[in-house]
Amino acid sequence: MQVSVQEISALSLFANPCVGAENLSTALTKVVHLAMEKGVMSDPQTKILTIFHDSFRDTPANKVRMSACISTSKVLEAPFLDPITVNAATCIIGDFEIGIHEFSSSWASLYGWMNANGYRPSGQDPFEIYHNDYQSHPEKKCLVSMYIPIFPKD
Repeated sequence: MQVSVQEISALSLFANPCVGAENLSTALTKVVHLAMEKGVMSDPQTKILTIFHDSFRDTPANKVRMSACISTSKVLEAPFLDPITVNAATCIIGDFEIGIHEFSSSWASLYGWMNANGYRPSGQDPFEIYHNDYQSHPEKKCLVSMYIPIFPKD
């Protein structure tokens, strides 16, 4: 895990909301397929991400609200997409190369780092940005950056 604290700019996104961990894969697949259809996946500025509106710690997995999102310079239209903005923020960013079943423990370690270093979450939704298709990785690993918006230290 590589951790940094950085200011991020606002992100303009198109979101496909879903409820329940079991529905996230389908929501992400719809976003990726639309992006491929519209030819934006080859743009290096295009990013696929998930925003977590609820915590798995406090909410049953089948009730967690999430948004499967795409950040792209083009306008995408589809009945399942909503335009949303992630506001500029100071974030703890953890960069990981992990297996598909290591997301929970990676989030736990990043929140542990936050607590150990005296930071507090700002209340803005955490999110993760995916940097690869884990199916094409030789070890089926995900290259992912996890973001926790925080209050700056005094």
